[in-house]
Amino acid sequence: MSDRGFVDDGASAAGWRRSLRSIEAAAVAGIVAALGWVYSLVRLLDGPTVEASEAEITRFYADPDTGWDTLFVLQILVVATAGFLWFIGVIRNRIGTNIPRLFDTVFSGGGILYAGLLFVGAGALAAPFMLAEFGGMDVEAGSAAMARSFARVILAVFVPRVAALVVLSTSTLGLRTGVLPRWLVFAGYLTGIAMVLNVTFFSPSVYAFPGWIAVVSIVLLIRRPQRMQPE
Repeated sequence: MSDRGFVDDGASAAGWRRSLRSIEAAAVAGIVAALGWVYSLVRLLDGPTVEASEAEITRFYADPDTGWDTLFVLQILVVATAGFLWFIGVIRNRIGTNIPRLFDTVFSGGGILYAGLLFVGAGALAAPFMLAEFGGMDVEAGSAAMARSFARVILAVFVPRVAALVVLSTSTLGLRTGVLPRWLVFAGYLTGIAMVLNVTFFSPSVYAFPGWIAVVSIVLLIRRPQRMQPE
């Protein structure tokens, strides 16, 4: 192969690396994360409520196809969360030295903690399905109810408050760097405060953060902000 071929290959590889680290890549990753989270949580939360009878719970987990369906949903959740971590990485890389250290720590640390808590809550919701499908056991109603109640605590109490840290820090970073429009910054502050103050177990509250990530990603994709530093 000629030297020119090596140069072309190197330029092509460098172009791919720049594309993967571009703000457009972050926006796409954020949209993938939001859609994957919403789909996964809707599927996993679809089940007996805390008021359901033992017969209803037992009948729900007796469906022979639920285990494989849940396994597929968990794979979607993992891919979506990986997209979210990519979103965080690209944003931090593109802002560069402009990012205040305090908000950088809250932004990245909160995002990682959110991902971990989301996995714990999803695992608790999926455990009874896995026991029935792959363990070949009848799911005891009380154990299943306990697993779902534990998941609700994780997803409705801890997850929204950790997500609020990410929303508030993202809004502050957007304000300081000019990456986000002011209306979205103030909407983020209101969303973050509402997530912190919410004291209910209202299931739709878990979708507030994916919705926020989707809106931010769409805005980034449309605006293609120029004030971010190159990598």
